[in-house]
Amino acid sequence: MRESYATWSLLIEPGDQIAGYLRKQLGVEKSLEILRQRISARELAVELPEDNFLPPKHLETLQESLECYWRRLDTVNLDKSLSLLSQQGGFLLTPESECWPKALADLSNAEPPALWIIGEPKTFCHSPSLAVVGSRIASDYGLGITRDLVRYSVSKQWSIISGGALGIDAMAHLTAIDSKGKTIAFMAGGLDRLYPKQNLELFELIQQNGALVSEMAPGVAPSRWRFLQRNRLIAALGKATVVVEASFRSGSINTAGHANELARPVGAIPGRIDSVRSAGCHRLIREGRAELISTPQQLSELMGFVEPEPEQLFRLTANQTRTLDAVGNTPVSIAEIATSAGLTIFEANQATSELQAQKLLVRNSFGWYKP
Repeated sequence: MRESYATWSLLIEPGDQIAGYLRKQLGVEKSLEILRQRISARELAVELPEDNFLPPKHLETLQESLECYWRRLDTVNLDKSLSLLSQQGGFLLTPESECWPKALADLSNAEPPALWIIGEPKTFCHSPSLAVVGSRIASDYGLGITRDLVRYSVSKQWSIISGGALGIDAMAHLTAIDSKGKTIAFMAGGLDRLYPKQNLELFELIQQNGALVSEMAPGVAPSRWRFLQRNRLIAALGKATVVVEASFRSGSINTAGHANELARPVGAIPGRIDSVRSAGCHRLIREGRAELISTPQQLSELMGFVEPEPEQLFRLTANQTRTLDAVGNTPVSIAEIATSAGLTIFEANQATSELQAQKLLVRNSFGWYKP
């Protein structure tokens, strides 16, 4: 079945919903076998359920898609693609893989059949993730904001997703790496055609601290269409998307659009009102497609986490404050809390229970952590 998913990956362009529909209705292996039999659209329609996705009037469109798949079927070389990936130390991830990102299912028929990856497989098991995108020609202000929000995100143990481009993307990846966090870069072409060339050293670092990912097989060149479709994967995999800087029309606005369609939260960083680089962010905020993000607390809220209000923190006792400071997002035991906070076991137990009642701490079988 792995080979069938990979073959479909070679046959289609990103976001092909007809191919995705066939795979979901018939199964990845049966749909590929039918394709090899060169069955016409009219004959194939008999195998499909009667619904609104492919009504009879769209048989012509289905036939055109089938003919496109047939042409590629005559030229694809799966063994060569897998060999190229192996030479790069990469691997193939399919929907049946343990670490396949379940969030991609929200793309429905546009879900990719496979992901070609160089890096750490378990990166996809690390969640939640924040998508950070922005202008290639970034200002010092935009780069500084990116550093701050990524450092904060890594402190919360969120992985960082972006597109590996110059400017904001590159700063997001690099800051995540410098902060000892995980980062994922989605490419628009095969992993042997990394773009842009100026970021090749960065891509090497990303492989060691996360993953380079593409839905395109090795050998496939990046193109404008593939860049735009690549953005849907960034939006889908992120629990939320933040646009730091963007011109009025840019790829970052496209990513935000995909996130809007998927009902993912979108945030935008405001800039100077006369800044061309921030015009796209202001557009998103004005149109109600993004929330204005200006504080770490607002970023946490965008990600679905509630930060304690400052007034609430001022009401904490000394032991509660020390206990809260000793706990992060990774579960820790009472003994670890007591040691870090300089409290007795009794005092730590009392403080954690009080903080739990205020919904500032949560406990599971592994210990205490901040929600």
